[in-house]
Amino acid sequence: MIRRRLYVEERVSRLAVWSLRTAVFALPVTLIGLALYLVEALDFRSAAYTVMAGVAVAALALLMALAGFVVIWNEGLRGLGRVLGAAALALVLITPVAALAAFSVGLPVMHDITTDTEDPPQFVTLAMARGRNTNPLAYAGDSAADEQRIAYPGIKPIEFDGLPDDIYTALMRLVAHHKWLVIDAVPPRGGIRDGRIEAVARSMPFGLRDDIVIRIRPTANGTRVDMRSLSRNSDRDFGSNARRIDTLFSELSEAQGRPRR
Repeated sequence: MIRRRLYVEERVSRLAVWSLRTAVFALPVTLIGLALYLVEALDFRSAAYTVMAGVAVAALALLMALAGFVVIWNEGLRGLGRVLGAAALALVLITPVAALAAFSVGLPVMHDITTDTEDPPQFVTLAMARGRNTNPLAYAGDSAADEQRIAYPGIKPIEFDGLPDDIYTALMRLVAHHKWLVIDAVPPRGGIRDGRIEAVARSMPFGLRDDIVIRIRPTANGTRVDMRSLSRNSDRDFGSNARRIDTLFSELSEAQGRPRR
């Protein structure tokens, strides 16, 4: 006698299936936007739109996963693994963007910071070395100066009693310490001209390139140092340019044995 076994195939929640498919689709959309930004093929605005599109799809996948979980719980359908996978993948995409958005709240939308807003240090060699899709090197003028004074009142020139060549040498050591890529370096030569250091640094949180120029100018009583730090592609710097200037000037003051005022 042959016994027949009755198999009842449990239905799989459609929401579970489509939530996972949607989350998987959101992954390349988000990564493509981020990758194109990192290689500077897209400017900040275009890349942000692409990444946000991916994050929006991930948010939709998360909502579908939550709805799928409710259906599975109420109707006893299969698909819990798909729901959990979709939710996890969606959160992986959403969390960094949400954290970055929270971090940027209250920060000004600026990308060009200088200690001298009336006569900003000028890029010479970097002006010829930058590629396309970059921010202009021309300073924005009074509007940018007013916004910077409000946001970063402590970003100012710094003066020393030391000789311009000594200050220049100390700055070169600090630039090397920070591993900035020096593009051009013009020593003051005993104060007969302005010294200039042009370099490229990587900024946080994306590691994109920022262009830097430091001016070492002789004065009647010693040496004045000005610095300008400009994001190459992004229309906002998340405070990195101001922090870079503040850090370098504090280190230079310490190296010269005087407190920074």
